[in-house]
Amino acid sequence: MRLERPVQIDLSAIAQGVIKNNMGVGGIELRVRGALAEGRATLTGTGQVLPVSGGPVHSSLPWLRLDGKDLGLGTADAVQWIAESAGPR
Repeated sequence: MRLERPVQIDLSAIAQGVIKNNMGVGGIELRVRGALAEGRATLTGTGQVLPVSGGPVHSSLPWLRLDGKDLGLGTADAVQWIAESAGPR
């Protein structure tokens, strides 16, 4: 799903909505503009901060790819770092 304006992300609500519709949660991947610093991603537009496991100490590119499935399901206390990029790919 692509959102055209910045909104707060509730990974738990997303995961529960998928489960409610009798579907398994295969993954919740976030591609967001933001900055990573010392294990926390601050999302551009909303200022929302998400804890991040893995990845570098600081990001150097404006787009972050994060896996939010386990945090949404309540089996982890942070999103998992995937990568960073210059654009939303």
